[in-house]
Amino acid sequence: MSVYSPLLGHLWRTLDSYGLDPSLAIEERLYRPGSANRANNRMSFVDYDSAIAQAYELAGDPALGIHSAQFMHPSHLGALGHAWMASSSLRDALHRLERFRHMFNEQVEIRIEERPDRVRVIYEMTPDLRYPYVVADGHLANIFTLCRLNFGSKLNPIDVRLRRPEPADPQPWLAFYGPVVQFGQSEDSLAISIVDADRSLTSSNSELVEIHEHVIQKYLSKLQRDNILNRTRLCIMEQLPSGRVTGDDLAKELNMSKRTLRRKLGEKGESFRSLLLNVRKDLALRYIRSENYTITEIAFLLGFGDSSAFSRAFRSWFGESPSEARGVGS
Repeated sequence: MSVYSPLLGHLWRTLDSYGLDPSLAIEERLYRPGSANRANNRMSFVDYDSAIAQAYELAGDPALGIHSAQFMHPSHLGALGHAWMASSSLRDALHRLERFRHMFNEQVEIRIEERPDRVRVIYEMTPDLRYPYVVADGHLANIFTLCRLNFGSKLNPIDVRLRRPEPADPQPWLAFYGPVVQFGQSEDSLAISIVDADRSLTSSNSELVEIHEHVIQKYLSKLQRDNILNRTRLCIMEQLPSGRVTGDDLAKELNMSKRTLRRKLGEKGESFRSLLLNVRKDLALRYIRSENYTITEIAFLLGFGDSSAFSRAFRSWFGESPSEARGVGS
């Protein structure tokens, strides 16, 4: 799964605001300001998560996600951001975000729920993340910043629900959203009144919306056609816990012959074996960083018969044992 690389421009501005060197968190191959050749690039979700994690560790600020919202600009979302700004109402804009969310991040899920008095935006990120609360803070706050850019600075939410435990200093969240923030909830979401959601916006322009939606549709169509690597990775991830992942099984799941799959992967410079290895390595690091899994559980999640086989493989990949990678000794 992939993420729209220009989003890193937002992270770059955020780190710069702390007086930090953004290049310490964002690799040159992923993003540099003014590099036109990267304008429509996508990066792997692992690269995206790594950049966010390094930014958080550099800044050392629990409120990094909230702080980042002041630097969000529609241009960071490409055509989707411009279509957002030309929407007729916030309800219209939010449904557009829900419909085209995978343009900027194939792992994000956004749902819009409507009640007689309010419209609620529910945000979810599907995979494990190194700092899930920071990412959720940033995404939800950025969505609300986009709402305020359309509506005006006086827009306030009816309520905000966050999964994160209440921080030692909740003031940044209260200052941004107001006193309606609730921590330790079962979801990450925010709600605005139906009156605010349906107010006609002065920036509305149906012709611009049509133009930008056409661009988005073409972009997503191309992304789907070019997505064989991501689709194969996802199938591998789903089948790994079974302990048996074969090229025949993947081809069947992807509705193509084994020969066609081999050819399509080869055109991208990959093979079934290389993808299987890379998926296992990426997931191994992600699971090791999480305290939710024991090493034995990780071994089975990655399709190994036992923890010793996993440990041998992990050492061959990274030069240390899983226990050492967790910093608890061997």
